[in-house]
Amino acid sequence: MKTFLTSLAGVAISLSLLGTSQAASLGDGGSCSARQDDSFFSVVGVQGTGVQPRLELRELQKDTETWNLFIQAFARFQAMNQTDKLSYFQIAGIHGAPFGEWDGVKGDGLLGFCPHVSNLFGTWHRPYLALFEQILHDRAVNIANEFPAGTAREQARKAADKVRLPYWDWAVDPPNSTDGCMPASLRQKTTSVTFPNGTMGEIPNPLYEYDFHPLNFDDFSVLEELEFKYWNSTIRYPANGYATNATSRNDEVNARIGAQQVNNRDMLYKLLTVYQPFNEWSNKANGGKIGNIETLHDGIHNSFGLGNMGIIEVSAFDPVFWFHHANIDRLIAIYQTRYPNTYVEDSQQVKATYSMVKNSTQGTASVLAPFHMNAKGDMWTSTTSRNWESFGYTYPELMNNPSNDTLTLTINRLYRPQYQGLNKNNTLTTLPPIQNITAPPSQNQTQTLNQTADAIDWMCEVNMPTDIQNKMTYSVRVFLGEPNANPKLWATDKNYVGQVATLSSPRMDSNMTITANIVLTDMLAKRFKAGELKSLEKAAVNEYLQENFYWGIQQVDSTEILRAKAPKGLNVTVLSVPVHLPQSEHEVPRWIGNFTYHPDIVGKPPAGGNGSATIGGASGVDSTASSTLGSVETLDPSSMVELSSILNPSSTLGPSSNLGPSSATGLLPTLTAVSTVIRTLPSDPLTPPSTVIRTLPSGTLAVAGASTSTPGDAQLSTEIQVIDGVTRTVVVTMDVTVVETSYVTATVAA
Repeated sequence: MKTFLTSLAGVAISLSLLGTSQAASLGDGGSCSARQDDSFFSVVGVQGTGVQPRLELRELQKDTETWNLFIQAFARFQAMNQTDKLSYFQIAGIHGAPFGEWDGVKGDGLLGFCPHVSNLFGTWHRPYLALFEQILHDRAVNIANEFPAGTAREQARKAADKVRLPYWDWAVDPPNSTDGCMPASLRQKTTSVTFPNGTMGEIPNPLYEYDFHPLNFDDFSVLEELEFKYWNSTIRYPANGYATNATSRNDEVNARIGAQQVNNRDMLYKLLTVYQPFNEWSNKANGGKIGNIETLHDGIHNSFGLGNMGIIEVSAFDPVFWFHHANIDRLIAIYQTRYPNTYVEDSQQVKATYSMVKNSTQGTASVLAPFHMNAKGDMWTSTTSRNWESFGYTYPELMNNPSNDTLTLTINRLYRPQYQGLNKNNTLTTLPPIQNITAPPSQNQTQTLNQTADAIDWMCEVNMPTDIQNKMTYSVRVFLGEPNANPKLWATDKNYVGQVATLSSPRMDSNMTITANIVLTDMLAKRFKAGELKSLEKAAVNEYLQENFYWGIQQVDSTEILRAKAPKGLNVTVLSVPVHLPQSEHEVPRWIGNFTYHPDIVGKPPAGGNGSATIGGASGVDSTASSTLGSVETLDPSSMVELSSILNPSSTLGPSSNLGPSSATGLLPTLTAVSTVIRTLPSDPLTPPSTVIRTLPSGTLAVAGASTSTPGDAQLSTEIQVIDGVTRTVVVTMDVTVVETSYVTATVAA
């Protein structure tokens, strides 16, 4: 792709903003990065072509002329010199790395401009996307002007007028079930275009990746624990995110997002139809009880694994970032239209950005740095960017100022859940048009549809800290039925229901807990149809969930975080609420009554989720550990599995063990002897290392172990400090090179 980009870079590029007075505009062949009279660059979106709709990617592709210009414009945008202030590289870098000023706006710290976990999350991205769209449209105009004078050029200019940044709707039911939720246009390495001279050709698909030209090691060296500084192009869901030669796996991304689609749709439907103040609805810093759009947004980033999209600082370099965020802006605009009287309110910032101080109070008048409205340096604010049409775009659902009734109908047609609730009379309910449901032969009960009967909506509430110890993006995944023992297969497991994810980074320290929900109703209804759930009575559903409700914790690199080492403040609780069912497509379900929490539905951990399958295979405090530590009658077996496994002289650490984070907490008697486990590594790399224990007179228990995986050894080092007195702290750190890296901390208090 670099050869193609280099050739494009040689084309004279000009910035010609139609119908606007733009101090930064230059003639043909000028440099976009230059300023005239030391003025600032004016972010105005696309002016002079009317308010045009941003279309869904698959819809835009149907307009072959506009799509052709869009693809070539995107490629030229990416080909711009990376030192140019208006290049793809520089604009993507505003969001995070390489951490520097833009358009004269200076800041402090190794952070990007983007305010995540903030009341400005949604409104900040609006001028950001408008800036991107502005340059993209300009490239399209340049290409249109290269068509032969006359009819061909006139048609190309009309097509260029319609070029806007498309959105990717990952929540809607995919139009083609065989294609999946991720459009093929994002997954194909090459694509066909018709050049201005009339010839057709195959070019590297600019929507597939961004090639750095050149890749500058120092631009991403601050991300020292990750390998982005070695990747010549953006990567999606690599098999090994710590490898310097990682490659994209777009089909895996498509499968993961496809498995999540139903829950994304159902949760989005609730977010669009249940009122919450904008400050609660739009971001996770002030997130409401049922969730918020930023957390739903985080889940899409999480689906790309430890690729660029999974890490805040480098996510904007992946082309898919822009289509994902155009969709988020669209959903915000829909919510603004549905609830016009609620908007950004003052809120304290829980984290800093490149230009914003932590703990400062920001509101509608706060500047959305670094985006200037005009050449004299006035900046956009949440107030001035409230009307998206001022940037020259709208969305299909919002054209012609729809009434709330019309907008509700549109939301129902796009995102209505298949099932609205579970009725105590064993009825399944859908929005019109209603389809008959046939009960399985083994079921004696009669399944009927009743639109007016009240029903029960089932969800699980997830409370989780935004950051964990290693500041890695992570998620809570929920299942109805035991999931695969391999965490890497959780996201596509047949029993998978959905996730709540939080997008994080090594430089974020918001230190707060968010709340969001995962819908269970749809999956429960399907289990009822299949005959697995025998009744929709509340008591029967409760009993079914006690037996079949599972949840686990997973980092973005697919490493499991054991339940025993759940971040402080993380909990998952099943809840139910009565719902009044709609009687027409112009209505939405309405919760009535109070939420009922079901603390008796604890949720089972996945296989190994309590520590047993990860280290040593222990399932409780065993007798060998008892002889080492003395009496252990006061220990809680369920919480001491990890520690007992480590101290078990007969336990082994098998090859390629999934060494996820874990912990153990319990009561210890006085230690009469301190022991050390010494490992002996066999010559056969597929044979687990052996372990022996010996007693030492010192107060330190040093444990050394090894896990192997061809082609080399993965080293394990552990140190346990024993502090005489009331409190004893056990710290176990596992550094597995070659395979993966994990950290385990266990605290034991007497």
